[in-house]
Amino acid sequence: MVSAPRLRARPASGPLLLGLLVALMLAALCLTQRLGAWVPGAALLDRAERVTLDQRFLLRGPIPTGDEIVLVMIDDRTLDHAPILGERREGTRQLIDAIARHEPRAIGIDLLFAERERLLSEELSARIEALLAARGDAPPDEARELLAEVQRENSGDAALEGAIAGAERVVLALHLGARGDPIPDDPSLRKARYGQSVLGVRRPDAVGRGLASLPEFNAAAAALGVVTLVEDDDLTVRAMPFAVRVEGEPSSQIYAPFVVPVLATYDGARRGQLAYLGVEREVRVGARRLALDGEDNLLVNFRGPAGAFTTLSAYDVVEGDTGGVSLKDKIVLVGVSFLGKDRVRTPFGPGSPGVELHATVLDQALQGDALRRASPLQDALACLIVGLLVAGLFVPRLRLGPVARVIGVLSAALAYVVFAQLLFVYAGRWIAAAWPLLSIALVGAGGLTLSYLREAVGRRQLRRSFANYLGDEALRELLADPRALELGGARRPVTVLFSDIRGFTELSERLSPEQLVAVLNTFLTPMTRAVLARGGYLDKYIGDAVMAVFGAPVVYEDHVARCLATAIAMDAALRELQPGFREQGLEVAMGVGLNTGDAVVGNMGSVERFDYTAVGDTVNLASRLEGLTKVYGVRCLVGPETRASAPPAYQFREVDLVRVKGKEVPVAIFELLAGPEGVIATYEDLAGFERALAAYRAGRFDAARSGFEAFAVRNEGERTAALYLERLDALGDAAPEGWDGIATFTQK
Repeated sequence: MVSAPRLRARPASGPLLLGLLVALMLAALCLTQRLGAWVPGAALLDRAERVTLDQRFLLRGPIPTGDEIVLVMIDDRTLDHAPILGERREGTRQLIDAIARHEPRAIGIDLLFAERERLLSEELSARIEALLAARGDAPPDEARELLAEVQRENSGDAALEGAIAGAERVVLALHLGARGDPIPDDPSLRKARYGQSVLGVRRPDAVGRGLASLPEFNAAAAALGVVTLVEDDDLTVRAMPFAVRVEGEPSSQIYAPFVVPVLATYDGARRGQLAYLGVEREVRVGARRLALDGEDNLLVNFRGPAGAFTTLSAYDVVEGDTGGVSLKDKIVLVGVSFLGKDRVRTPFGPGSPGVELHATVLDQALQGDALRRASPLQDALACLIVGLLVAGLFVPRLRLGPVARVIGVLSAALAYVVFAQLLFVYAGRWIAAAWPLLSIALVGAGGLTLSYLREAVGRRQLRRSFANYLGDEALRELLADPRALELGGARRPVTVLFSDIRGFTELSERLSPEQLVAVLNTFLTPMTRAVLARGGYLDKYIGDAVMAVFGAPVVYEDHVARCLATAIAMDAALRELQPGFREQGLEVAMGVGLNTGDAVVGNMGSVERFDYTAVGDTVNLASRLEGLTKVYGVRCLVGPETRASAPPAYQFREVDLVRVKGKEVPVAIFELLAGPEGVIATYEDLAGFERALAAYRAGRFDAARSGFEAFAVRNEGERTAALYLERLDALGDAAPEGWDGIATFTQK
């Protein structure tokens, strides 16, 4: 017996295991990188992560600001109409006085007055002062008045100092960083420190250089604050430093950013109520709490592109025109924007005034919508979870194809992006995107690649194994969906074909082994081609017999017609072979049995080795029908389901009602006569045979005998009618009691 190809059962899915390992590895690397340790490629991923943060802002779009903050800008309009406001201390004095008249609760000046204003040389100023003080040779009154006016013009610093002190709520700027001059020895700079500082394990960064306004200005101000901003590698500002130390000073002396004293002035909080808590990574401004990240920065929750806040021109404010905007009880921040000065890049793009960044942080403190980054553990868990979900796409039980898996990977990435965006918009939480998306990409790519390689190997093995058992069309369909070949069986409607050479035992006795093999190969080659050409599955060779299955492993709805066409083609092929056989002195006859019904099809055997085959009553009956072709002297017998499901173009003759070995229920059997592909057998007066068969089953033996005799006369050598006449001779003239006309066979 030659059977269908044996296959080895596949081990557990490699892509799934690979995905699990990759997900675990990336989660560990993500955690390591977030904790501050060096990880290969971390800088690139960190850069990518910050780009994803920018995209979240852009997707979210602008959000409204509160009305507590108003910006007063020394802009191009100011320089066009009153350049003194941006160029002279006297102009700054006028601006502060104009703002103070509106009674704001805090005035923040994002400007530095680091050098004294000198309109005249020091020598000339001293001479004018001495001349005005002289009593003897004093100049005329008109000259004294003119000199006094010149001296007043040269006293802008004193005027500005008075304006700062008079406004009482002015906060000045301080720069601390890597650039600038050595930090001046100015006791008033302590106004920029937190009133209380509790250090954690990580100490704030220390700087040794800076730039401050003149000591008299700092002394006159209500408070000072650090305005230094830190840009990322791409020159974009995304966070604001909230704790800075000065080299050489005690480590507990922590300087606060500009927004802290401005917010304290607005709330009426004393300096002692300003606290930096390094352990909690938190800053307290009175009752307000501002959460910092691991590097003492506060993430900026940007409101939108430049122009998000109510903005007035300094010229208009000095002229008394605020356009209906009230400054009373507000925070007024003064900055510059003329000629594009003091501009920073934010996630919404370049061109935002620096003072607007301070306004943004103040606004988010007032509105309570802080932006916080997820913890390192949360980011690592997100990376692990999405990686495991993608790895789940390669669970063998899911039986997903490559396209479904690609869609699954893309869907996972899209779902995570949506999740991260929703968390960002509605919870103010920045969860990692670069690491999880990398996990999705690598787990998906690795799984798909390994699946493809394993599938390619499997397809090659499958093609090599089944190429001789399936036709090209059926093999292509099987390769497209090889799941039918997994270990186990499934109930499926099929049509089974058995064929056999008549008298093969006698034939084998007459021929040498070499001659017998040659005859078998000559016979089986066209029979096999007939099966494969019509999509049948060549289940096995059993000596001279052929077993074929139609409808499995490739499902065809027209499996009955395919099998019937195959039987006719096999008969035609044998007719073509007969001349050659006769030349060898051989007369080869063949019987074919067909039956349709449900069968269990699949790989049967052990886990290590198994065969693809079909089993069940449907298969057994097909085998019995093939054996009965010898009894009835016909070439092809089919079962009742085959006859009932056959297309109208096929012709049949009902042969008998039989009870085969192993079955108690009788079945009607039919001879296949012809179809669109050709003719197997033709008879004269088929209607007469049908009448005789009906009389036989009804127990009217006389009518049956005469009918079969007449049919035999008209169809000389026809074996079925002769068989019925032999039965009638044995039964006599009358039907026995309980007669049902069923023929029972006790042998195969």
